[in-house]
Amino acid sequence: MYHPRLYGEFYEMGLKYGKLLREKANFTLPKISSQKTEFGFESYKELQKFYPEVVEEIEGFAEGINDKSENLGAFLLSLGVFDTTGQCSVFAFNNKDSVIIGRNYDMLFDFKKFTESSLIAPKNKYSYISQSDVFIGRSDGINEKGLSIAMSFVNGTEVQPGISFHFIIRKVLENCSTTAQAAKLIRETKVSSANNFLIADKSGNIVVVESAPQKSVIRQSGNNDNFISITNQFITNEMKSLDKGGVEWSKSIERYNGLKEQLESIKEMDLLKAKEILSNKCVCLDLRKQKFGTIWSVVANLNELKIERAETKPKIVNYKPETRLDWWLKKR
Repeated sequence: MYHPRLYGEFYEMGLKYGKLLREKANFTLPKISSQKTEFGFESYKELQKFYPEVVEEIEGFAEGINDKSENLGAFLLSLGVFDTTGQCSVFAFNNKDSVIIGRNYDMLFDFKKFTESSLIAPKNKYSYISQSDVFIGRSDGINEKGLSIAMSFVNGTEVQPGISFHFIIRKVLENCSTTAQAAKLIRETKVSSANNFLIADKSGNIVVVESAPQKSVIRQSGNNDNFISITNQFITNEMKSLDKGGVEWSKSIERYNGLKEQLESIKEMDLLKAKEILSNKCVCLDLRKQKFGTIWSVVANLNELKIERAETKPKIVNYKPETRLDWWLKKR
């Protein structure tokens, strides 16, 4: 797992990272199909309206790798739309005085070599720690305001040129301080595909946005529950017709039920219990035949901004403290 530290102007962040990958790893853009290219070009037009600042970062990165920004944008915005993406498990638990989140990211083992955990601090935006298996786009993160967001793939019935989850998460982390702000942003976005977004803030507001190109809904925790969770299906009746299913191979229902059963048995959550849940075989994926499983895991206390991460299949003993956000907040 790479550990970039990127801060300053958007263009400069992109240029720095692009040059680094070209010089150190001889990076060039992978070839993609004509279908993905056309879809990506149309989506890039949407991104220019949705988040112009991150387009500046794409332009800087493209210069760093000696390519065109349109090609880079098309590549990035085609990811996670046509191919298998994160089969993930995420939860948030609201204690009386703290909010604890846990997140497993499940993907093809081959993607381990592309994973990164980044400190990102754009000028005049919120700083944050986030993880991904691709540069620039993000899959989950926690920002300086104690706001957390993580996605999980849903096999939806439609795709459309629009904004992929990678860039929705970027914009949320950089611009939102509360769950309400983040949920509103997602619901107003022209999304390219179906996903769940679990959002939590340090005040204890924990929700899921079940999002698809056709519509989206906000799912709250149950009346007597102080937790909420997602795996890889829609739960609300309003969204079930927009979910094609077909994720039995990744044990999505078993993981969802396993999370629910464990969370219901806990009165007070802490980071150790969060690690135990994510390491449990009913939640942690290890599909040797498919070469697919949990490739990183994150737990955090949003009130203390205490973050720990396992950069492989999680076990209670292999989570390490994340200190870069604290370093940045003291340095700036």
